[in-house]
Formats: sequence, C-alpha cells, structure tokens
Amino acid sequence: MGCWMIGAGELEIIPAPDETLIKEYIKFSNRINPYEKMDENFPNPWFFNEDNRLESIAGKFAEPSVWYDYIKNFFEALGYKLVGEKQIVGECDPGVNFWELNDIQYKKYKKWKERIQDYELRA
Repeated sequence: MGCWMIGAGELEIIPAPDETLIKEYIKFSNRINPYEKMDENFPNPWFFNEDNRLESIAGKFAEPSVWYDYIKNFFEALGYKLVGEKQIVGECDPGVNFWELNDIQYKKYKKWKERIQDYELRA
C-alpha cells in the first residue's frame, strides 16, 4: 500500500549546475531504478526548477526519500555538493496540505518536462 511522500523544500547544488550537468542528470534519471529487482520503473521525482534547484513531486513507491541518496551520490561523484534538508513530508502529516503542495510542485514539474524537451532537441 504505502503512503504518498513529497520533498517540501529546495535543494541547492554547489557549484551551480550548468547545461552539461543537467543533461547528465537527465540521463542518470532515465537509467537508474531504485528497485532494480522489480519490473516496474519508478521515475525520479526530483527535478530542476527555474532557479536550477532541485524540488520534487510526490511519489509512492520510489518517493523522494528513496531517490535522495541516489541523487546525492550522483552529484558528489561529479564533484558537486547537494545542500539543504530533504524535508520529506507524507500525505498524512498533520499541518501539511499535501495535495495542494503537490499541485504546486506538479506545475513546476511540467515546466521541467518542457525544458527537458528543449535540451533533447538541442542534443
């Protein structure tokens, strides 16, 4: 069953990511599956916002907390530092309007998906 989770804050990458790093992140996100022994692929919920900081949409089985260590290791292996608390909240956490937060994040995520198309067209 599980509980829906989302990252409520932003994560900064230092030094600031450039287009090359963002393209590598897209490739990384497309080839990694945190549940390697499962047939289903669980997409990376962490995306770059317009300020090139990472935010997340909600996830249930490969929620942001599962992916966090993967993305942290990815950036550190390339000499980058991931700064900020992951601030994972669940749909049942008191004081959090989870689905409203997800709606806000999903609008940002749609912009990210449009941005990815731009990168793929220029690649």
